Amino acid sequence: MRWLRTVGLCLLEVVLLTGCTHQKTQEPKAQAAPIGDDALAAYRRKHPEAMIGRVVAVRPEDRLLAAGDLPIADFKRGDAVVILGSSQEQIAIGDVVSMGKNRIHVHYGEAATGQRAPQLGDLVVRFKNQ
Repeated sequence: MRWLRTVGLCLLEVVLLTGCTHQKTQEPKAQAAPIGDDALAAYRRKHPEAMIGRVVAVRPEDRLLAAGDLPIADFKRGDAVVILGSSQEQIAIGDVVSMGKNRIHVHYGEAATGQRAPQLGDLVVRFKNQ
């Protein structure tokens, strides 16, 4: 009878030890820092033919963003733009859907697997030869 209790306690211990281990949850990645003014100026020197602005608002549920600091008159509906992140990597591409007095509105495509969505401070670029 004593051995039966010992076996039962051992089985209970095994179940408790293996069943109660905590899964390590993945912590969300920290948001990238916005591109600084020096990096923006360097990008403008490297690509003088480009029109470059900053993301000033994002609505991720509709994949829409607003970009400012751009020559709005040089844009038209349907223009293709590239969204660049803090290390000047391509985050997404999009199309201009409307223009306001001082902003353009862009509908961007879904982010690739492992790629973050556009965020405030990212660059929106349109090359003049497009």
